[in-house]
Amino acid sequence: MDKRQILLITKDAHSFLLKALIKSLNGGGFDVVPINPNAEEIMYLKRNDNLPPIFIVYLEDYEDKYDTLFPCLEKLVSEPNITRHLYLVGNSIEISAAYKFIPKNLVAYAFERPVNSMEMIKQIQLLSAGYSYEYTPENLVKSEHLDPKKHTLLLVDDDSTYLKAMERWFTKEFNVFAVNSGMNAVSLLKRRTVELILLDYEMPVLSGLEVFQIMRSEPSTAHIPIIFLTSKDDKKTVMEVLQAGPDAYLLKTKPPAILVQNIKDFFAEKEKKNANNAEENAALEGDGEEKAEYKSDLPSSDLPKSDIPASDIPQSDLPKDE
Repeated sequence: MDKRQILLITKDAHSFLLKALIKSLNGGGFDVVPINPNAEEIMYLKRNDNLPPIFIVYLEDYEDKYDTLFPCLEKLVSEPNITRHLYLVGNSIEISAAYKFIPKNLVAYAFERPVNSMEMIKQIQLLSAGYSYEYTPENLVKSEHLDPKKHTLLLVDDDSTYLKAMERWFTKEFNVFAVNSGMNAVSLLKRRTVELILLDYEMPVLSGLEVFQIMRSEPSTAHIPIIFLTSKDDKKTVMEVLQAGPDAYLLKTKPPAILVQNIKDFFAEKEKKNANNAEENAALEGDGEEKAEYKSDLPSSDLPKSDIPASDIPQSDLPKDE
């Protein structure tokens, strides 16, 4: 199926608003295939290999279809080894109702009516061009080309311009994966291994905090250090960021060279900490009975609670009280 085709799921494709939307999407280079909000009709297209990879659900007065429609769409967008994107269009109440039937992280974007058709086209074009699920500019390192001597980062930011800039800054020193949404980050981590995540705190659909909580709740990702990126340095925002419990946070307004050096220092400090812990463990194992006595005398407050010391949080990023 042509990746430029869109399945428009709507109750009335002949209404004035829908005709205008279809015309705009056509002008953006997309072929639109209207279909009723019927799970059986959608699966019929799949069985006949005629299912477009992009779904736009135009939410209207058909809530009675949600309990069959959205489980069907969830299955399709979650299918392994196939990339499909799901969008919602509706008012805030309709969108909230839809999220009761499909996980929020499976929705690429939710557009509130009245729809800005140019913004919609821009978002869909980014996905179609590869800036999603695995954001891949020409020089983005692929897993088969990872340099074993370099640490591997995952960059997560919904601002495609800033994301591309970060990719350029970090590629010289690190292996880099980059994605433009929290949903795509979760998807990528199912297939890739990284050593550090730089996560934008302010993102639509799935916020940086929500992505952080998902990663911390999953055994496969709970151990990965996460540094929040934020453009805000007011005390309220910084306290909210720190209360979430990331390994550190960095301001986007820092010069690129300083950001890169911060990450190099982060890994250097982590490696130093791990080396010291390894030496201490080796010494304890060789002490025989003294090991047991030493351990019994060791205050619990001295035990390392994290591989990442508080000093790794850049103090220059913390707001100063006036």
